[in-house]
Amino acid sequence: MAVRVLLVDDEEGIRKVLKIYLQDVGYKVVTADNGKKAVEIIDAESFDIVLTDIRMPGMDGISLLKHIKKNSPDTEVIMITGHGDFKLAIESLKLDAVDFISKPIDNDILEIALKRAHDRIETRKKILTYTKNLEVLVEEKTRKLAESKKRYIQLFNESPSYLTIQDKNLNIIETNRIFKEHFNYKEGMACYEVYKGRNSPCPGCPVIKTFDDNQSHTAEMDVVLKDSSVRNIFIQTSAITDSKGKVKHVMEMSTDVTMIRELQDHLASLGLHIGSVSHGLKQVLTGLDGGSYLIESGLGKNDNQQISEGWEIVKEKLSKTRQMVLDILFHTKKREPDRSEVLLQELIKEIVSSIKPKADQENVNLKIDFPHNNIVLFIDKMAVLAALSSILENAVDACVSKNIKGEISFLTQIKDPDIIFSIRDNGKGLDENKKDKIFDLFFSDKGNKGTGLGLFIASRSIKQHGGTIKVTSQLNQYTQFIVTLPLK
Repeated sequence: MAVRVLLVDDEEGIRKVLKIYLQDVGYKVVTADNGKKAVEIIDAESFDIVLTDIRMPGMDGISLLKHIKKNSPDTEVIMITGHGDFKLAIESLKLDAVDFISKPIDNDILEIALKRAHDRIETRKKILTYTKNLEVLVEEKTRKLAESKKRYIQLFNESPSYLTIQDKNLNIIETNRIFKEHFNYKEGMACYEVYKGRNSPCPGCPVIKTFDDNQSHTAEMDVVLKDSSVRNIFIQTSAITDSKGKVKHVMEMSTDVTMIRELQDHLASLGLHIGSVSHGLKQVLTGLDGGSYLIESGLGKNDNQQISEGWEIVKEKLSKTRQMVLDILFHTKKREPDRSEVLLQELIKEIVSSIKPKADQENVNLKIDFPHNNIVLFIDKMAVLAALSSILENAVDACVSKNIKGEISFLTQIKDPDIIFSIRDNGKGLDENKKDKIFDLFFSDKGNKGTGLGLFIASRSIKQHGGTIKVTSQLNQYTQFIVTLPLK
């Protein structure tokens, strides 16, 4: 039997295109041009999947989602979002939407979302079938109990989410494979011990609520995996009842939503810090105006020195503009390293040539250790060059801000199978509480002079090459960056 899909969107063009695509891949499609009409259709007919726009006049997609989950909780809902609707998309996930896709709609992404909906439908059918028979299976003979337990575990292991079955004391009596792989779990432990290392239940525990009222509940919390990493999970519970309808166990299904939260945080940071980037561009434009004025004035007076001064300002501001644009592009675009063979000596010469004019202008002594052997690296030259240049430029700024005779050492060392770059300055150093933040997006200790993109992108570029970047510093004494890259 063909899967039934209700398509809800107030834009006729989108409805027509999506309906044709869905019918071509085998779905039986019904359409509605607004939320109220969709409610009338859903209340009269049953659907496996609802695909709805979030923003619609009258009844919006969130209200429609709430109605569906209240009256037909097994219907899977995929939300269609527009630009800037990420908060509503996150809210829809909390209301048990299976996924969200952005406009303009990519068919491949839509196919993935539909597959996820299918998987949840099939998993729910299997689990529901099994849980209905659980009480009967428990009362059967030992042999049948062992066989059913084996089938039960196999069923659980198919789920990509963390699945547990818990008793009234919140002890975990069964888990699926991925839960055991990711958590530091031992038989007989309570969920709050595994998730949080606590000695008592977490406040607002959804499992306790389900035991109390036989209803499904949701929650969101941070948990600690066995590798000590902290992940954000979205929890849903479901009651497992006996023949009399009494809750005997509760099944908990948890989904890792860390990446969604990180995306939300990045978008929030972008909104909060876009002014910083705009201010930087404003400074560049002001500098270009000043440089061009000096050039024009010098031409009028035939003053070569003034023309030269103006041209130096223009070149410096053009270089700054280029670096800012590259930083923004590196941050906004998912980019894999474009590797090629690069001679180490030539790489260092190019890095030095880009930073030495600024160092000389600021009276900063640059000590370079050039390798004499012909070492060849297989790297993305522009990415590594930009990363090391950003670190060196920060070193120059650190020396200038301290108002001393600045010195920077740039050393290269081969320790097979790695190459190590060491950049050390005698500048202002870093506060202890800033060391862990300097590679964060938009973090800058330069005030209005920095965008907070350079070191973030440098760190990401080095990590994409399989390398590491570390920093040590002491306030008012020095800062040292150690960049390690694989030779092969």
